[in-house]
Amino acid sequence: MSVLSSIQGELPTRLEKSQINELPLIRFHGSIQLAGDNKSFKKFVSQLKKQKVLGFDIECKPNFKRGPNNPPALLQLATADQAFLFRLYPVMKLGPLIDILEDPNIIKTGVAIKDDVYNLKKIEEFNPGGFEDLAPLAQSLKIEQTGLRNLTAIFFSQRLSKSAQLSNWQKSPLSPAQQAYAATDAWISRELYLIMKARLSASASNS
Repeated sequence: MSVLSSIQGELPTRLEKSQINELPLIRFHGSIQLAGDNKSFKKFVSQLKKQKVLGFDIECKPNFKRGPNNPPALLQLATADQAFLFRLYPVMKLGPLIDILEDPNIIKTGVAIKDDVYNLKKIEEFNPGGFEDLAPLAQSLKIEQTGLRNLTAIFFSQRLSKSAQLSNWQKSPLSPAQQAYAATDAWISRELYLIMKARLSASASNS
């Protein structure tokens, strides 16, 4: 996917659900790395520390009954061509990930980030740094819808699958469909951040 090819041209400010449902599915085609212990956490965190921008997301086992939400079971970080899935359940420790989550020089971008950070802090306390929510960027571009599925449709004319969203993220092993879903959500967050920043820069230089 070329970010530059999407910078020019008018964007719809919103799309109907029926319009989005007609779009082709988008899917992450890079490599997916799964980390489930401290050794793999350390290995992948050392690779990610070299990155400037990471797509970010978490997944929790859905709670279909009234009561407190389940804690995050998975944390995803994505580069342009790699997605790293960190299993937080059942160990329930962030460990080496805190270095990434606190680093103000590594941008972690996604939607509803405030909620995700709040949930991660239930596992282990940290001082978040470098987080950027996609919603304010979208609003700066006069986009009315700020959900990940809507933004993907508006900027890339493709549809984000939500079929695995309510699956059991605590189960082991994660299914290929779950891994693909989790990787795609984090990766597309990064792509959206880059395209929106590019559009904002272009409009600033033209004004």
